[in-house]
Amino acid sequence: MDQRHLLVVPVNEVLTLDAGWWEETLEETTAHTLLPCRLIHAPERTMYDQVIGYLEMIAHEMPTPPKSQLHFGEVALATIAACLRWGTYFAVLVDRTKPRWLETTHEEISMIGDEEMARINIESSAALARWIDLMRDDDKHFRSIVKAAQQLPLLPAHLDDKTNNKLYRLISFINSAQSRLNFFTTLKERYGEDWLEEKRATIMPHPTRWLANGLINAYWRNKSGIEDIHAGQWAARPLYQSRITVLQEYELVTDMAEGIVPSMHAIYKVVNKKSEDGWDERAFSLAINFSSPDNWSLTEQTRDILLEGAEPALPKKSGGE
Repeated sequence: MDQRHLLVVPVNEVLTLDAGWWEETLEETTAHTLLPCRLIHAPERTMYDQVIGYLEMIAHEMPTPPKSQLHFGEVALATIAACLRWGTYFAVLVDRTKPRWLETTHEEISMIGDEEMARINIESSAALARWIDLMRDDDKHFRSIVKAAQQLPLLPAHLDDKTNNKLYRLISFINSAQSRLNFFTTLKERYGEDWLEEKRATIMPHPTRWLANGLINAYWRNKSGIEDIHAGQWAARPLYQSRITVLQEYELVTDMAEGIVPSMHAIYKVVNKKSEDGWDERAFSLAINFSSPDNWSLTEQTRDILLEGAEPALPKKSGGE
C-alpha cells in the first residue's frame, strides 16, 4: 500500500501542473474498524507558484498594457485563473482531460470532501495574498502578468469591468489617510474603541492574508454557489474523474468574478496611490470590511488531504472498447 500515484493537471500544450500525489491507506473508525481511504500529499511547489512561473515566462514575449488601459474585468478573471481555477486543488476537480464522474448528475451527492474544500480555501487565500503582494511590488510587472493570464483557459473569457461599480465606490472611499481616520472614528462610535482595538490586534499581524481570506470567503464560499456543490450525501469521490461540470464551472467563475471586480479595483487604487500610511494600515482599513471563519489559517500555503473511500473504478468506455 505504499505505491505513489501522481496527480497532474494538463493546462495546455506547454504547462502541466503538479497537484501532488496520493497513496492508499486505512483509517480507523470510532467502531475500531479499518476503512480504505486515500492520503493526498500536496506538491512541493505550490500550484500557484507553478502558474505564476509559467505566466512570467510568457509575459516576456508580450507587450505590457499601459495603466490607462487596465481592464478590471480582466484583472478579476486573471485573479481567479491564477489564484483559484488553476492555482489550487480545484483544478483537479475540474480537469476536462478526465472522464466525467457519473454522480455529477445527482444533485443530492456531495462533489467535494471537507478536507478537499479546506485545501482549496487555504491555497486560494494564500495565492490571493501573494497576488496582492505582486500588485504592490511592481505595478508594471503585475499588469504584464494580468495580460499573460489571458492564455490560461477560463470560463467565461470576458467580463464587464463596470460590474458592481456601486460596491467599488463604497470600498474605495477609504483611499486617503484622512478618509481612513474618519472611517475608524465612525467604527469607534458605532462599535466602541475596544472592538476596534480587538480587530486591529487580530488583523494587523497578517493584514494581507486576512484581507485575502475575507475576499475568498465573501466571493468564493458565499457568492459563487460552491457550497451547493460541496453539500450533500457522501459518496466515494474519484481523483481520476472530473467532478465539476462545464456549466457549474462557468457559473462559479462568473459569480465570483462579478463579486470580486470592485474589490480588486479598490485594492489596486489603494496600492497605487501614494500615502503617508504604510501598507499594513491601508490593508487593515480594507480587511476590516470582510470576515472569514475563525479557523481559517493566516499562514498555511497548502495542506494534505485524507479522502475517504478507495479510488472508484473508471466508467466503462462505450463502443465495445
